[in-house]
Amino acid sequence: MSVADIAAAARDMLLLTLLLVTPFLAAAMLASFIVGVLQASTRINDLTLSFVPRFAAVLLVLFLAEGWATAHLTNFIERSVVLASAFAR
Repeated sequence: MSVADIAAAARDMLLLTLLLVTPFLAAAMLASFIVGVLQASTRINDLTLSFVPRFAAVLLVLFLAEGWATAHLTNFIERSVVLASAFAR
C-alpha cells in the first residue's frame, strides 16, 4: 500500500464524513436561525427555547436520513473491504 493509496483512503473517509454530517448541521443551523429571529422579534431570551428546536430538528433529520446515511456507510465499508483484500494479496 503506497502513500498515495493511504492519502486517497483518508480523503474518501473525510469526504464521506462531511457528506454525512452536512444535513444535521444544516438542520441545526436553520432551526437556530429561525429561533434567533423569533427571539429577536419577541425579545424572549431563554436558553431552553434555543436548544429544544435544534434538538428536535436534528432528530427529525436523523429519522428522515437514516436510510440514506446507512446506504453511504455500507457502500464505503464495502469499498474499503474490497480495497483491503486487494492489498492483502
